[in-house]
Amino acid sequence: MTDKQLIAVIDDDVSVRESVLMVLDAGGYDGTGFESGDQFLEAGLGQNWAMAFLDLRMPGSSGFDVLRALGNDDGLSFPVIMISAHGDVQAAVQAMRLGAFSFIEKPFTADALLEAAQEAIGEQAAQAPAAPDLLANLTPREREVAELLNEGLSNKEV
Repeated sequence: MTDKQLIAVIDDDVSVRESVLMVLDAGGYDGTGFESGDQFLEAGLGQNWAMAFLDLRMPGSSGFDVLRALGNDDGLSFPVIMISAHGDVQAAVQAMRLGAFSFIEKPFTADALLEAAQEAIGEQAAQAPAAPDLLANLTPREREVAELLNEGLSNKEV
């Protein structure tokens, strides 16, 4: 894999966060850790995430709070898998209602973690429209602007 897919790991437990990052690195992914939901919301939103692992219970913004902040009318822009040592059916249902892709209980194995990442990223890729499909939906003027921008012209020149 030449371009590693970027995965956010948001967990206040440093040992869990570091172990997840090591598993992801061994699996060929590029993981970035955040010690809180607030830190992720402040620093991590500008990245092109393939997916995220998000702890349910953390100081400050909980995993539910982060899901609410990430959600919009179109849903989440990347899959989020909730992880928690305090998982129960009610928490899992609430996470799914807020848009979580799935829910994994701690402790989890490295294989389960990588399998969940592959499944989430694969599902996201299957739902993403292909670039030619997007271009087909442009008006003639939008297509002209896109072609000029692709040629390297600045917005002002276009």
